[in-house]
Amino acid sequence: MTRARPTKLLVESSDVLPFVDVEIAFRVGSLQDPIGKEGLAQLTSQLMRRGPHGVSAERFEERLARLGARMSVDTAMRSTRIRAATLRRNLEPLIELMADLVWWPAMRASDFAKLKRQAQASLLARLDDDQTLGAIQLRERLFAGHPYGRSSSGSADSLRRIRLQDVKRFYGRYLEKDSFIVGMSGDISESEAESLVHAHFPKRTREMNGKHEVPATRIQRGRHVVIIDKPERTQTQLFIGTLGARTHDRDIFPLIVSNTAFGGTFTGPLMQEVRAVRGWSYGAYSRLMHSNQRDAWYMWSAPSAEYSADCAELQLGLLDRWVDEGLAKPALKFAQQYLINSHCFELDTPSKRLESRLDIELLGVPRRYVERHDELVAQVTRTQANDATRARISPRDLVIVAVATAKNVANAFEKLPGVKSVEVVPYRQP
Repeated sequence: MTRARPTKLLVESSDVLPFVDVEIAFRVGSLQDPIGKEGLAQLTSQLMRRGPHGVSAERFEERLARLGARMSVDTAMRSTRIRAATLRRNLEPLIELMADLVWWPAMRASDFAKLKRQAQASLLARLDDDQTLGAIQLRERLFAGHPYGRSSSGSADSLRRIRLQDVKRFYGRYLEKDSFIVGMSGDISESEAESLVHAHFPKRTREMNGKHEVPATRIQRGRHVVIIDKPERTQTQLFIGTLGARTHDRDIFPLIVSNTAFGGTFTGPLMQEVRAVRGWSYGAYSRLMHSNQRDAWYMWSAPSAEYSADCAELQLGLLDRWVDEGLAKPALKFAQQYLINSHCFELDTPSKRLESRLDIELLGVPRRYVERHDELVAQVTRTQANDATRARISPRDLVIVAVATAKNVANAFEKLPGVKSVEVVPYRQP
């Protein structure tokens, strides 16, 4: 049987501590979930994590504990990553365990049933987290009918449809035969890493696949409000979003700088007007996301229920002013200094540097975004930042999500400027 092969080895060496992080990364994620079986990619990676064939889940955990190792799996929209870490002296047996995990996962029915129950329980627990409910609903509404709007953890209905055979098919199609990347960071040299990979992972025979083309994202015209109705809410989780950017947009760095100035720091107008001036919410920020197609841009705040509509109206006004009038020069310079000075914290450990290199290989992030980050930020002009904001951020076409007690806020949200529709959704059915 053809087995997956490592397609590339990435090494970030540092002898500061006798510790090594290891990562096996696939260009496969929740985008590959079949329609109606959302959560399949995540269940597959979690089932792999239960251990290789011939070793019980309990015995596998004992082996990890004996090595003083920790291991986790992460399934995102476009990648699946198996991460582990241990002391340098225990690295080779850890690599051997990870190879067995990738090539011979046990895929036991008992483990699958347990993981599925845990996933269903997590969905129920999520109902108690107002901020998570709001964030998920924002993406579902913003990307309605598009793969970007599907949750990687699935829904109660989609999880019910997933069977063990679905997991085995997903593994066989996307993970068993396609190549992957091995990354190591910490107290390991490149030659040592190459020897370990050569010993435990046969030479690759094919390139990574996993590419998944998705259609362009589009947004519904107008401003649309969704209220997730929860009883006795004294605080509202408020999200206001529209489309953001593509990773390869020419104006991505001007837009990053502009968004940072608007809502990315404590001194930006969003935080100042919402928190410092009015005290309506402890925090208020904006986030710019980017992917192969335009991802989300959104604002978040958590005002008390009595001020939730007023806070939304304020944020809409700030958004209009940001897009129409642009940034003042001092705000632009402050945002550039902040981005340049804080960038070192994204690369200050070998494991963070490895993650950046993996993002380049897995997600198609241009290498210059990392290697020339400070230069690209410093080159942004006020005209470029303002033009990028006007070109990409639409204050007229928005999804507004509020997790609140509907009877207390619905009338006020209906009166927000430009609102075309208001929908109330019971919180157990978002």
